[in-house]
Amino acid sequence: MVGTKWIFKNKTDEEGNVTRNRTRLVAQGYSQVEGIDFDETFAPVARLESIRLLLGISCLLKSKLFHMDIKSAFLNGVIQEEVFVSQPKGFEDSAFPDHVYKLKKALYGSKQAPRAWYERLTLFLIEKGFKRGSVDKTLFIFVDEKDILIVQIYVDDIVFGSTK
Repeated sequence: MVGTKWIFKNKTDEEGNVTRNRTRLVAQGYSQVEGIDFDETFAPVARLESIRLLLGISCLLKSKLFHMDIKSAFLNGVIQEEVFVSQPKGFEDSAFPDHVYKLKKALYGSKQAPRAWYERLTLFLIEKGFKRGSVDKTLFIFVDEKDILIVQIYVDDIVFGSTK
């Protein structure tokens, strides 16, 4: 069983004023045991050469690049292993204090969260007709007649550009 922990964060504006309070429940992944709680943790990371290539191609094609950060990326990864987590502090069920939760999706902090997110995003892009790079598995290209859409994934950040 993996423990859970609440992470509290204040979001501030340019002047340092608190604009929002955020809370996130995370798994205490450091307590996960390989072979029991997870099998594989590897998730590819964009190569610097690919990012440079994307910037160069964008200049040649005179296309704009855009960046987006997927706010809840790891929460969208479906995990293959059975992982059980303790009840979050403050939300324990008094009728069943010793019960645990079985995760259906990845949780921030779990060892398999980055891999699960990458696999789900890859499957989506390939289903939509993108081709994955043969050298860098985080680079995806979609060609439609004379237009091209290039997508580069870096964990939960995506840089993309198109000629259309």
